[in-house]
Amino acid sequence: MRRTIALGGTAALLVAGLVSGASTAAADDWYPGFHIEDRVMEPATWPAEVGPGVYSDGPFQGTLVYAFSKAPLTDATWAKGGFPAGLSLQVEGCQVRAGVIGVYTCPVTEENRHMVRLGVEAAADTADGTTLHYGFVYVPSGGDLAKAVKDVQMVGLEVEDHRHAARTVTVKTAEHVAQNTIALSTPPVAAGTTVTHTATVHAVDKGTFSIGHEPGEGMRYWEEGELQVGITSVRQSSATTECDVTSGFLSPGGVECEIDPGAEGPVDVTISYTVKASPSAAAWKIAAAAEYRVFDDGGNPQARSEFAVQSSRPVPTHYAMVSRDKSGLLHWHHGTGSATQPFREWSETVGRGWGIYNAVTKLAPITTQAAGGGVVARDTSGVLWSYRTTGSSYEPLSTRVRVGSGWGIYNQLVGVGDVSGDGRPDMIARDASGVLWLYKGTTSTTAPFATRVRVGGGWGIYNQFTGAGDLNGDGRADLIARDTAGVLWLYPATGKAEVPYGTRVRVGSGWQGYSLVSSPGDLTDDGRADLVARDGSGNVYLYKGTGSGTAPYAGRVKISLGESVPASSLNALF
Repeated sequence: MRRTIALGGTAALLVAGLVSGASTAAADDWYPGFHIEDRVMEPATWPAEVGPGVYSDGPFQGTLVYAFSKAPLTDATWAKGGFPAGLSLQVEGCQVRAGVIGVYTCPVTEENRHMVRLGVEAAADTADGTTLHYGFVYVPSGGDLAKAVKDVQMVGLEVEDHRHAARTVTVKTAEHVAQNTIALSTPPVAAGTTVTHTATVHAVDKGTFSIGHEPGEGMRYWEEGELQVGITSVRQSSATTECDVTSGFLSPGGVECEIDPGAEGPVDVTISYTVKASPSAAAWKIAAAAEYRVFDDGGNPQARSEFAVQSSRPVPTHYAMVSRDKSGLLHWHHGTGSATQPFREWSETVGRGWGIYNAVTKLAPITTQAAGGGVVARDTSGVLWSYRTTGSSYEPLSTRVRVGSGWGIYNQLVGVGDVSGDGRPDMIARDASGVLWLYKGTTSTTAPFATRVRVGGGWGIYNQFTGAGDLNGDGRADLIARDTAGVLWLYPATGKAEVPYGTRVRVGSGWQGYSLVSSPGDLTDDGRADLVARDGSGNVYLYKGTGSGTAPYAGRVKISLGESVPASSLNALF
């Protein structure tokens, strides 16, 4: 268990008598303070930060006096002052105290209090179990610095306070720490029930055991409140262990235990905790990720085990929408499944330089896990480029691949999903004479489209097309088109490449006010494709899909695309 300095009151300061000249500050109810911690480090890794941590705000005006020794800080003769073999100190903002081995003075003010850096380094050949003892005393401005230098050499004998304390840095080899092991048992949990999971820790060293939860293989990350699985209680088999249930950000929480085998160790500890799934929980796969933290930084023992939530309710697929702003930045809007807030509050920038394209479209809805039909974009010289999805929402689109030239003959390029029924996303293109062409998708990265197929003429009456997904519930990807009078029309898909669309159905009028329209997929977890539209004033609206082929959308609801990107700055949604 890692110790931090416990708060000490005014009386403790006066009784300890460690710092002279501190009576004025000590008499106040409020004062500055610092803390340090025990550290455990692996040879030839990151330096162990030994202080100071700032416990409270200033004003700070004084000196921190640090002492480092091969033995506990209890010897007035300072016979063991300095560093054990293999250990050294990185120093920033401090000076060596002249004539005293292993003692450093670090002036602190309100301006530089975060600039004092002390880090212990361990060489690769440092022996396992090597221990450095260290401590500090804080001297306010005007205090007796010489006395504080003597006091810090004996600080291990005093009751610690926010102005003085003693700690250790212990070196352990990776081979030594690997003797600590973790075994997990995580049986499945049925919706509406509980199950007991266990972790068995073979603890050679004192450390912190923790277990958290994350999506299992192939699962997307859950939104806040969506998972409906949580930890309700924890039990441990040994008096050497103290455990608590922890809360987690967007997660079911976890368990954290402090284990101290003591002098009689090692000890085997069984930690049992109850996992509860609500009756409406979906069929998630969840990974339990455990660690036994001995090192502060480094290769601590870990274990991972997946379990399933047994449920007839599938985990809904969540979709993302991509936007481009007027500066050419590409933004990723992560869908949440919520009808009231269908996108997360903050979008991510996932591309730059997209202003070179005068047409850009997704080929099919893109999931929040960056799976889907990918994106195609045409530059001003008429060259078409293909961007595949990567499976990573942090970088959802791959490096572009040149499809070919001559695409400048079209004034509309729109991805429409799988129109032909072969499982591959397709694209439509309209030429200047109003003829519509279908480009069937292929499996090729360099040649993503087959030879075009003529759909028909007369499509010049429309000024906007959107691949709308399945609007009428027949499992096929439909098309919506807006004419120059602002009337929206639904073209139901047939599943045949030769005649991809059936007779049009009038959706409604008044759609001329929208400059950008996109159908990202099902945004509300009801299994129906939805529509997002932005008007000329920068207002964004959600049209929920109804599943009806004659009235495919419910009334509009005003939504937000997040705080980080003003909707008025966008010139493309897809």
